[in-house]
Amino acid sequence: MEIFGLLWSEIIMRPMINSLVFLYYFLFSSFGISIIVFTVIIRLLMIPLTVRQYTQMKKMQVIQPRMKALQEKYKEKTSDNRRKLSQETMGLYKEAGVSPIGCLGPMFIQMPIWIGLYRAIIKTIPPTPEGLADLSVLLYSWNPGISSIPLGSVFLSTIDLADLVSAAVVPWNFALPVMVGGSMWLMQKMTTVPSSDPRQRQTNQMMLWMMPIMFGVFTWQFPSGLAIYILFSNIVGIIIQYFISGNEMLENFSINPFSRDKNIKINNQNSLDLASEKITKPNSKIKDGNKNGEEIHRKRRKRSNRHSSSGNRRKARRS
Repeated sequence: MEIFGLLWSEIIMRPMINSLVFLYYFLFSSFGISIIVFTVIIRLLMIPLTVRQYTQMKKMQVIQPRMKALQEKYKEKTSDNRRKLSQETMGLYKEAGVSPIGCLGPMFIQMPIWIGLYRAIIKTIPPTPEGLADLSVLLYSWNPGISSIPLGSVFLSTIDLADLVSAAVVPWNFALPVMVGGSMWLMQKMTTVPSSDPRQRQTNQMMLWMMPIMFGVFTWQFPSGLAIYILFSNIVGIIIQYFISGNEMLENFSINPFSRDKNIKINNQNSLDLASEKITKPNSKIKDGNKNGEEIHRKRRKRSNRHSSSGNRRKARRS
């Protein structure tokens, strides 16, 4: 257990504490701005994971019809069917290059960051002299922010980033949980893959509301600095997701996620009908033209035959 504690301290805690103190030294001695800039840096470093998550989500969306077909094939609840369904599902994932865990990569990466930042904020802004002594041991000798100790914890003149959100002044004690929950809902909505399976749609709908509400309630007992981190992490994540997925994310905000596909099919069918009409109409005109030409040619032959017969009769009379 000691080795895990040492790894946690050296890999997570000390780099975070030194990063926050370093940014505090260069960013106008504002701990709130230090947390925001730290958040942006973390999210930028996680862009490859975000791109991979988006790619995995698109692949999952592509193989959903095949997944549904497998579920229909083995819908009888027997041990043999469960085993076959599991095997064929894993084979389908392998064939498509999909990892179900890959869609949750950024969430798994951020959980240690949230826990580490929770501890880092407490240790970086200690309320007691003993805490300041512990902080000096954790700082690197080359860190220029050592001269800024102790750090100021007040942000926007009203929010003490070391205190709990519930202890913040009105309206921040209510606004921060609501903003954290709202930004997480928007992030969830953007990254949720539409599904044709009713059970999966119900699960997605439940997760869409459960996670934001849960984190909004938890934020009430978080330090205000951690709430600022989660809020701006969601905001930066929304911006990054927009640039990665473009206008495709707007499809997730439609009431029926399959109405767009239906409209596309209808429009394609209408375009095919229009094209067929354009093709058949000229042909009908050509046929009508040919019929009119044959009729005119027939009338001309009748007239020439009449003229020739009348000429022959005149010659016969003269003779």
